[in-house]
Amino acid sequence: MSTTSTERAAFYDGIAGEFRQHYDRGPRLIAVTGVAEADTTAAADELEAALRERGDDVERTAVAAGGDPDEFRERVVVPFRARGGVLIATGPELLSPGFRAFWNFSLWIEHDPERSPDWSFVTTGRKDPLGAPREVASVLLDDADPARPRRLFADSC
Repeated sequence: MSTTSTERAAFYDGIAGEFRQHYDRGPRLIAVTGVAEADTTAAADELEAALRERGDDVERTAVAAGGDPDEFRERVVVPFRARGGVLIATGPELLSPGFRAFWNFSLWIEHDPERSPDWSFVTTGRKDPLGAPREVASVLLDDADPARPRRLFADSC
């Protein structure tokens, strides 16, 4: 395994460890979403691999843009809760108000090749134009360098 793929795997293993620290049993749901340029499928693949390595049964689903939260609840969430394990969902609007309450944990993925390593809304003095998705996500990350994803912190602490 190359160094970069090892770094990527280690990054997602850390995310899986953080998730498992808080949610280690029962039916657990994770949203993987982000900006249009982000590779949410690749991130979900890596997270799935890390969770499987830790012994979790993992299922995947995708939610199309404009998906109906009530239909998703009936078709996916209710049957999944009866089975248990971890469900990873990908889709563009998973942190919108209609879907937000389903998730135990969520990843919001940015994709900005020009971002400074010291970036935050505090250091830039800018207001977050996307607002709520970044505010409710469990983890923010940037995948501009797919081999070396990095965690972002957009808070003011």
